[in-house]
Amino acid sequence: MTGAVLLLAAAALPSGPLDFKARDMRIEPQDRRVVLDGDVHLSRDDLNVTGEHAVAEYAKEQRAPPRRPRGRKEASDAIVGGQSVERFTVIGNVHVQRGSRTADGEHGVVDVKGQTLVLTGTAQTPPIVRDGSETLSGERILLRLDSEDVDVVRPKVVLRRSLAEEGQPVPVKVEADHLLLLQARRLARFTDDVIVRRGDAVVRSPRMEARYDGEGQLTKLELRGGVDVRQGERRATGQNADYDAKARTLVLVGDPKLYDQGDVLTGDRIDLALDSKEVHVERARGRLRPEAHKGERGAP
Repeated sequence: MTGAVLLLAAAALPSGPLDFKARDMRIEPQDRRVVLDGDVHLSRDDLNVTGEHAVAEYAKEQRAPPRRPRGRKEASDAIVGGQSVERFTVIGNVHVQRGSRTADGEHGVVDVKGQTLVLTGTAQTPPIVRDGSETLSGERILLRLDSEDVDVVRPKVVLRRSLAEEGQPVPVKVEADHLLLLQARRLARFTDDVIVRRGDAVVRSPRMEARYDGEGQLTKLELRGGVDVRQGERRATGQNADYDAKARTLVLVGDPKLYDQGDVLTGDRIDLALDSKEVHVERARGRLRPEAHKGERGAP
């Protein structure tokens, strides 16, 4: 078993040294790298990264810095074999654990200076992040190592942390081209072709923000820039919409319209109850076609 300790600059990865170990280590000075094989394990404070293989790449050679006065000690970059390491590439069954959050992928890159860890995978096995009961996958997942923020390309998310529901809870599933998770602000920002699915309801919008409370429970979805809702034969549109996770209602504003079997309703605001399918319209106006509802319960 080969092991080493990498001492990091105070401005690089958060506090503490970065340790690594593996069954075999090969130093390749001409290629400016160290190759690790077998049971690779990187660790630093609460961060643990494991994989089958890894490559530690040396930073580019720089001119020697001016000599420091005796007695003065400055923090160093990641060091192995007497040289600074700028990047670790971990390959094969990559597993990341940091506190309660875990992540998996086929390929991971730790950027020492940039303080990031990027996970990728394949179309069949994309990278995935798990945080409690919620799961997040995508084409590329970037984990910030100086915070708990996450940046995802083409995310697919299951938002299970909605407030308690009666009976079997219905998860909210989200897809988009891009996701930025801002942990300190308790905010998930989805952009570009956002699709939200809950039960038989499908909502589309260019952008959406998901908000959480202090316990990590989903409280609200805010959709902006044009919203299209479809549930069965019913369709609704509006400029903006808010989904209340506790009430399980979707509120459309900005010239909202409701289309239902030939009926067209509009108003200042349209509230859709996704479970009961009840509708409430403020300052309603529209056109109804009673013949389209013949055969429905209560219809003449």
